[in-house]
Amino acid sequence: MSDREPNTTAASLLTPRKLVIQLVGFVVGVGLLVWIIVKAIGEGHWDRLAGAGPWLIAALLGCTLISTFLNGTIFWITVGPLRRIRLWDLQRLNVVANMLNYAPVRLGVIARVLYHLRVDGLSLLQIGAWFGLIAYILVLGVASCVIATFLRDRVDWIWAGLVAGQLLLGGIMLRVVVSHPLIIRHGRGIDQMANDSWSLWGGLGLRVVDLSAFTARMAVAAAILDIHLPTSHVLVLAMVALAASLIPFGRLGFREFCVAAAAQRLSMLTSDVEANMNQLALVESAGEALVLIPLGAIFLLWFRNRYRHSATANSTNAG
Repeated sequence: MSDREPNTTAASLLTPRKLVIQLVGFVVGVGLLVWIIVKAIGEGHWDRLAGAGPWLIAALLGCTLISTFLNGTIFWITVGPLRRIRLWDLQRLNVVANMLNYAPVRLGVIARVLYHLRVDGLSLLQIGAWFGLIAYILVLGVASCVIATFLRDRVDWIWAGLVAGQLLLGGIMLRVVVSHPLIIRHGRGIDQMANDSWSLWGGLGLRVVDLSAFTARMAVAAAILDIHLPTSHVLVLAMVALAASLIPFGRLGFREFCVAAAAQRLSMLTSDVEANMNQLALVESAGEALVLIPLGAIFLLWFRNRYRHSATANSTNAG
C-alpha cells in the first residue's frame, strides 16, 4: 500500500464542495440544537432529570455501550470472509469513528476508510463492498421494524414474526442478487460476505439486538423524564433517531430535531408536550454522546499510533 492511495482517497472525500456542504450542515444543525435546548429549558420540567435515580442513568449509558459493542462486532463479523481483522481493533476504530462524527466535518467514514486502506491493506473497492453490505443490513433491519410497526401497532409475537419474515426475505434476495456472474466478477468480495452464513445472518441478528439497545435507550430516557409512551411509539422514535444520525452532513441537531418532531406527532397529549419531547430528544442523544466522545478521545491516540506505525512499516517494506 503506497502512501499516495490514502492521501488521494482523503482528498477525493474532502473536496472543497463537500467541505462547504458539511460546514453549512453543521451550522444548521447547531442552530437546530440550540433552538431545541432553549425550548426545553424554558418550558420543560428539569426536576425530573435532576431526580433521576443512578440506576436509570447507568442504564442510559449502558445501552450505548452495548449498542457500540454490537456495531463494532457487526463490522468484524461481516468482513471475516475477506480479511481477518482483530475484533478489539474494530471496536476501538468504531468508537473513534463515532466520536469523529461530532466534528464540524463528519470524519468517521473517512477515518475508517483510511485506516483499512493503510493498516489492513484492503482496497477501496473492497471497503466499498464491505460498507455496502453493512448499510444493507442496517436499512433492512430498520425498515423491517418500521413496516412491522405500521402493520401491527403492538410489539408482540406477531410483530416479531413480521420482522423475522422480512429479514429472511431480504437476506435471500441479497444472496440471489450477489450470485449474478457480474457481481461475482466485479463485486470485490461482496458475494463472499453475503454468501457466508455467519457473516450475513450473524450480522442481521446482531443488528436486531442493536436496534433493541437503541430502543431500550429511548425507553430509559422516557422513564427518566417520566414520559409514558407505548412500546411501538418508543420503537419508532428509536428508528427515527438511528436514521437521523446517519444524515451525511452535521451530526448535531438534526437527530434531536427529527426525534422531537416525530415524538410530538405521536404524543399530542398535553399542552407541554413540545417541551417534554424536546427533553426526550436531548436526553436520549446525550446518553450516546456522553459515552462516545470520552471513549473516542481516549482511543484516538491508539488510532494515531497505529496509523503512523503502519505508514512507517509500509515505507520500510517499499524501500
